[in-house]
Amino acid sequence: MGDDVVAFAVFTLICSAFLAGLMFNYTRRINRLRSTVSALTTLTELVPQPVPVRSKKG
Repeated sequence: MGDDVVAFAVFTLICSAFLAGLMFNYTRRINRLRSTVSALTTLTELVPQPVPVRSKKG
């Protein structure tokens, strides 16, 4: 019975460490994506945008 508890505890710790690693990895990826989007947004704001031409109806 004691071995089962130890095995379950080890399994739980391994799963927890794996999930924590995944969360850390995805957090890094999201932060990197946010910084890339922020940099591209500022770059897009520097490029002059063409003014849309109004079409004459009628």
